[in-house]
Amino acid sequence: MSNAIASRLNETLKDIRWKSRVVIFFCGALLNRRRLRHTTFIGITGSAGKTTTKDLAAAILERFGPCHRNSITANEHYHIFRTVATAARIHRYCVVEASATRPGYLDRSIQVIRPDISAVTLIAREHYSAFKQLEAIAEEKRKLVAALSPTGVAILNIDDPLVRAIGERHHGRIIWVGKDQRADLRLLSCRSMWPEPLTLELCHSGQTTEVRTRLHGAHLALPVAMAVGIGLAIGATVAEAAVALAEAEGTEARMQVETIDGVTFVRDDWKAPQWSLQAPFDFMRDARASRKIIVIGSISDSPKSPTQRFRHAAREALKAVDLVLLVGTSALEALRAGIGPEDANRSKAFTSVREAAEFLRSELRAGDLVLLKGTAKQDHLARLMFDRRNPVQCWRASCGMPDNCDRCARLYEPSAPLASSTMSQTLTTAESIVIGLGNPGDKYSRTPHNVGYSLVDSLASIESNWASDPDGMIITVDLAGEAITLLKPASDINSVGPVIRRFLHRTGRAIQDCIIVHDDMDLAIGSCRAKRGGGDGGHKGVRSIITALGTDDFRRVRIGVRRSGDAQRALDLVLSDFKAADEALLKNGLSRAKAQLLSMTARTTPATDTAQALDC
Repeated sequence: MSNAIASRLNETLKDIRWKSRVVIFFCGALLNRRRLRHTTFIGITGSAGKTTTKDLAAAILERFGPCHRNSITANEHYHIFRTVATAARIHRYCVVEASATRPGYLDRSIQVIRPDISAVTLIAREHYSAFKQLEAIAEEKRKLVAALSPTGVAILNIDDPLVRAIGERHHGRIIWVGKDQRADLRLLSCRSMWPEPLTLELCHSGQTTEVRTRLHGAHLALPVAMAVGIGLAIGATVAEAAVALAEAEGTEARMQVETIDGVTFVRDDWKAPQWSLQAPFDFMRDARASRKIIVIGSISDSPKSPTQRFRHAAREALKAVDLVLLVGTSALEALRAGIGPEDANRSKAFTSVREAAEFLRSELRAGDLVLLKGTAKQDHLARLMFDRRNPVQCWRASCGMPDNCDRCARLYEPSAPLASSTMSQTLTTAESIVIGLGNPGDKYSRTPHNVGYSLVDSLASIESNWASDPDGMIITVDLAGEAITLLKPASDINSVGPVIRRFLHRTGRAIQDCIIVHDDMDLAIGSCRAKRGGGDGGHKGVRSIITALGTDDFRRVRIGVRRSGDAQRALDLVLSDFKAADEALLKNGLSRAKAQLLSMTARTTPATDTAQALDC
């Protein structure tokens, strides 16, 4: 059996095992929920604040009985099923946060949670690309409230118009939380000025209570108040909740504070949607420290390009602190385009976390307050903090690991793989990696879906030593004086994402080092187009890559394959052989794509391919 076939079989078996575990826990959760008649189930959703609300609510509930909950941000189907399936009769409460990544996603979660208490924090542009409208996001979140029994209780943020609209359609009991005078649990004031922690004044039934916490950031007042509202729903008083909250620790990577060798880091690096940046920036603006620094990584949920996101974020951050660091492939371009000369000394840009770490090793000094704001699955900015404690060795980009770095055995292992072959050693020196998409097997060789394979084959035509790799066929060639690695992934085109992710992890490279070559049914045969970033354009292979790596920030060369006047569905065309009459046009398109690739990989070529789509 060839390595390519073995690799595909292994991926298939992994997928089967994973889906089997999901089904097992789903069935177990359904059965277990039915028998836990004396356990109160609390479901929490919203675009932000779910995890902090869950953790604080659990801290309150544990004072009244054993409480079970999902860990950290494990809020998707598998984790929810597992949480409910593993709850026991000893548990008086079970708190479950539930995400809604796309329309209909909450349905299965609600089926197993069957909440007695439902909480909705706020509605914002989280997963906006899947929902398109805020109202659609709100409608999905509303399902958790609609699932309540007649005796259930909804905890709702009265200050959010979309959440308030959810409550206005609900006929059951509601505990309204917020600053609005109509709130049942009213937030009268909150203050959080570093180094002092967050303190709130809450009013319920005419009585005002001061709630002291160990948290930082005024924007965490909402999760605190929501947790107190959940406490009220089970019969606790605000004073009893305040006692529990005074001892509760903050949630990991949500304004989490740690001081190492005199430097204080504020980790707010779990996710960074564009709309969420201002609150931590305001915290830094009001903080008291000898010097204040903000490090900004990947920014999500914005219609802006990566460069525009960085530029906007940098301008706002510079209003709050002494020094701003941008980290990412678009950081340098954003800095050049959007920072005035008066701020040149207060802003730095780095294409990788490793480069930022090397700068901070000599830059940081005792008394600094450093905010890390990014997206954990893409950046792992926490390595900047861990590096001050002990020199980090792993600087992998796009590793795909969702967990925190300090729980990863690779944190202090070298980033580069152990190269046991000439091919592995050559790969580390290649400037770019060109990945041609296609379907393995001779029967697909002349189909539109395989033009990515065809192009890399033509680039390697002067070579004969393609090597078998666990993730496909690979070769490093010299093109116009540059070392370029070519890869044909051993996967059908629609499922190529996990294979590319594994290849990058194994070789210590980033998707930003790669150029993806694929067919495009929207372009006429004989044409091509190059661009960086953007959506999948309906191409399932590109969609698989974006999903597996959690980013769309990579270069693509799209080769046109649609015949003039052909109205057939893309599904009917992509796996049909080209006709003899198409050969000349196809050859022309491949030639244009090859020329475009050569210009994109040349060191002397300006980085103009990063923002705009280029016709060729």
